[in-house]
Amino acid sequence: MGARKRSLKLTWRQVWPIWFVAAIPLALVAFGMWTLLPSARATVTALLPREDMTLRAGELQPGVPKLFAYPLESGNTIEFFVERDANDHITIAFASCRKCYRHGYYSHGGQIRCGRCSEPMVRLNAGQATPSDGDCTQVPIPFDRSGDRLKVRASAVRDTFARWYEPAVSQDDIYVGGKGK
Repeated sequence: MGARKRSLKLTWRQVWPIWFVAAIPLALVAFGMWTLLPSARATVTALLPREDMTLRAGELQPGVPKLFAYPLESGNTIEFFVERDANDHITIAFASCRKCYRHGYYSHGGQIRCGRCSEPMVRLNAGQATPSDGDCTQVPIPFDRSGDRLKVRASAVRDTFARWYEPAVSQDDIYVGGKGK
């Protein structure tokens, strides 16, 4: 006597709890990725060579950094940000830290974070000196403030970059992944 093949036919009413239970972890993973992954890069305003950046402080939303890109003679660009806090204190600094310069940065939750460490970069308070070693400190750029107008001179961007970043950049160019070129 041959065994009779039985097939199990399930209806949608019997299967939906299984799909529902499987969808919960997928939804949690999707939500976690959405909140933890870096947000899309903010728009960056490109400046021309030797162009000074001028901006009204009133154009800045508190806690939202505005990014600018300045071209260097080497053909690379360096990005810096302007940010106003709730107390109308203005911060202008390079967007990347000296330690992780090649890894860049990203903006998440109103903070500029290191692209390597994924931690908010340290901002110097007024009067603090920039540490001499390469660390995750954002290097401030000197600027002029006259009433509501802010002005960052192109020479200040170039000179500050040359002082604090070029040694780290040239060291990265010489030693790539621990190997000489």
